[in-house]
Amino acid sequence: MQKGNLLVALRSLAVICMLALVLAGCKSKKPTDLDTGAGDSTGAEQTTGTGQPELDLDSLLFSKDSGLQVVYFDFDSFTLRPDALSTLSANAELIKKYPGAIIQVAGHCDERGTQEYNLALGEKRALAVREHLIQLGVSGDRLITLSFGEEAPAVPGSSESAWAKNRRCEFNRAQ
Repeated sequence: MQKGNLLVALRSLAVICMLALVLAGCKSKKPTDLDTGAGDSTGAEQTTGTGQPELDLDSLLFSKDSGLQVVYFDFDSFTLRPDALSTLSANAELIKKYPGAIIQVAGHCDERGTQEYNLALGEKRALAVREHLIQLGVSGDRLITLSFGEEAPAVPGSSESAWAKNRRCEFNRAQ
């Protein structure tokens, strides 16, 4: 008789486990803006349960057409050029649209100069960009600066065209 009771108990336990698994898979899902078709048509932003926008920082930062654009510098300089000023104005407006985004401003240099000099120059470039963005209304606590010096060239080579692309500040996701 005990063997029969044990089999009944095991079958009951198996049925209960199966029901628990089925019920766990049937949890109700709260619809998001993407589920309902509402919200930003690019899918770059959706609303969380708190009503605050949830950012798709990859779309914000890495979209070549509408994301944050690179700022370029003249040789041995951290002075913002006129083209950099207009680029930073557009970047500031984009950053202000996403109040939760923390942005890393990364300063870069070409290969000329010592490693120490280029690290310092990259830092000065990143700080110049940060200060200008603050003047344009971006909160300073949302901007983190970093210098790569000559260590991460955008374009390899030892020509003026390569060097011109390597003297830059880029905008990345702050981790």
